[in-house]
Amino acid sequence: MFRWSKSLWSQPRLTATCLSLVFAVGIAAWPQSPGLTITLAGQSMIRSDLRATAPSAVPGVASLLKGDVKFTNFEGTVAEPGQPNDHVPEQRPNGGWLAPPGTLDSLQTIGFNLVSLSNNHAWDLRAVGIQNTLKEAGRLKLVHAGIGNTLNEAVSPGYLHTPNGTVALIGIASGEVAPGGAATLTRPGVDELRVDQGSLGNVIGLTSDRYGLPLKRNEQDAERILQSIRNAHKQADLVIVYQHNHIFEKPFGTIMSEELPERLVPAPWIKEWTHEEVDAGADIIVMHGAPLVHGVEIYHDRPIFYDLGNFIFNLPLTSGLDEPIIWESVVAHLNYQGKNLRSIMFQPIFLNKIGEGQPDAHDGHTNNLFLDTRGLPKPATGDQAHYILERLADASRPFGTTVEVKGDTAVIDFKGRN
Repeated sequence: MFRWSKSLWSQPRLTATCLSLVFAVGIAAWPQSPGLTITLAGQSMIRSDLRATAPSAVPGVASLLKGDVKFTNFEGTVAEPGQPNDHVPEQRPNGGWLAPPGTLDSLQTIGFNLVSLSNNHAWDLRAVGIQNTLKEAGRLKLVHAGIGNTLNEAVSPGYLHTPNGTVALIGIASGEVAPGGAATLTRPGVDELRVDQGSLGNVIGLTSDRYGLPLKRNEQDAERILQSIRNAHKQADLVIVYQHNHIFEKPFGTIMSEELPERLVPAPWIKEWTHEEVDAGADIIVMHGAPLVHGVEIYHDRPIFYDLGNFIFNLPLTSGLDEPIIWESVVAHLNYQGKNLRSIMFQPIFLNKIGEGQPDAHDGHTNNLFLDTRGLPKPATGDQAHYILERLADASRPFGTTVEVKGDTAVIDFKGRN
């Protein structure tokens, strides 16, 4: 063991040399400052407070999430007790994807601290549902984006501050948003990127007889969103842009019901649009819409997750969606060093198709034990994990992205790229 002596302190040159060596060795031994770690999950089409309806499942679901930032999309809208009321016009439901107030509490309990609220089902209880959902998110101080009481509020980023950096979130939706669902300067709604088809003008909810014409986004919507990205880029260490997309080259209902190849790949307009978002300052693009895993593109060292499929999928039997791969997905774990992405690790998951109890034979949207406990995630292992990850790797290859499968996980390694 090395020991200091008084004689050493009496020799200034030797002392300075030794202290310099100690200082240099110390710097080399100290690890670099920690970077942000981010978990991106599939969409959460959740219909109940899991703390009450499936408490035994909560620890297992929570184990899939880790890091500074844990993100999902809340696919639905909050309905207060006694809602909807069909006799009150503003409470007449547009659809059936309604969840009780405790639903966002359960997402927070699982671990999510960053949530997009932008999707076609956010408007299912119309303006009342938007206001309910915003109230619940505000009560929980849950950082969110994508809807608002006005258009300016809907397009504004949400900012999550963590010990390792600040992350901004911008949420948007395209397609299947019902008429009136887009936020305006004076009315609640969704931050919608509308898409039209050339001479037909702006349309919300494209119909099958209009397909075949070139898809074209609304430039006013696009510029509003791009400016929000530019603003967020100045305020945050990393910017996440979420898009809930239902606009493909063929009608969404057709590609899903007939299991067409188009359901597995993004439309060309989406690929061009996401590149513009990155050029404007987005660091991560994450998407849902088709409840299926799509490939990953790395554009200017920024990841674009074209669809992460499902994380929680309380889907009614009456939906008609029963394809096995709908019930398999991945969770993406991103590791950063500063603003540089070092690696992405994918954990495969599967969701149970059969819930507890019996489905409601008269109305599949009615909340009951079967619906509340259907579509909850668990880790996939063995052959199932391999098949899920190989599908992800195959879907990513056309983008020039190498996803390396390693047992029950897969990785994209960025070492040497940044």
